[in-house]
Amino acid sequence: MGKTPLEIESRFKKVHEEAQHILDSAFTVAKTDLPEKISFEFVSSAPRDILTDFERAQSVFFITRYEALPTITNINIVEKDGKYFLANFPYVRYVLNEYRPIILNQKDSVYFGNIHKFCRQKLSNKDHSKDLSIKVHSIQGDDVTDIFMKILDEKIKVIKRIIKHCEFDYIYNGILQHSDHRFTKRFLKDYISGEINYIFVKYAQLLEAIKELLVWHYKLINILTFPKMGSL
Repeated sequence: MGKTPLEIESRFKKVHEEAQHILDSAFTVAKTDLPEKISFEFVSSAPRDILTDFERAQSVFFITRYEALPTITNINIVEKDGKYFLANFPYVRYVLNEYRPIILNQKDSVYFGNIHKFCRQKLSNKDHSKDLSIKVHSIQGDDVTDIFMKILDEKIKVIKRIIKHCEFDYIYNGILQHSDHRFTKRFLKDYISGEINYIFVKYAQLLEAIKELLVWHYKLINILTFPKMGSL
């Protein structure tokens, strides 16, 4: 951060520590290890396409959104007339906004719970004459489908624990998407004091962890997703 005042650097350090504390606490439920290398086996003899029209749309929407999910690479602080400002504040707002359908909108097809349900249905299906059945194999050829499902379950539990310790209701309904009067006094206080900068950065960091937690859901669905985006 260069010549940024020590108190600002210390405050951002504290923000990082607070975010890391939430992650450390949430990850205690992730206890299962994935085999070093795995492969997927897809089997379907149902008298229809491997995905329903809704599932195909859901998969395309999720892949498109996931691949475009932004993350914070740095914190840019600038000095103006002796005061310091977060230069990339608009980008931090953008990061937060882009994750809302995945972490908050339970009716959205790309909501993480709905995506997990999609994956789990295919992994747990044993009758490929009725629906697509997905098996997971280790590099040695062992069936590790149940282990893989357990890992996905644990990752979803971690995401839920992260969200539980965040104030996304305040972030989205009080500031970014709506102007809920329940949060007006607090927002004005955080806005005027500059505290909103630290709050936004903290939760944007946590969203990056959520993206990584969904990476296996993404990989599995990406294999199933056709057609792929066309070229220019």
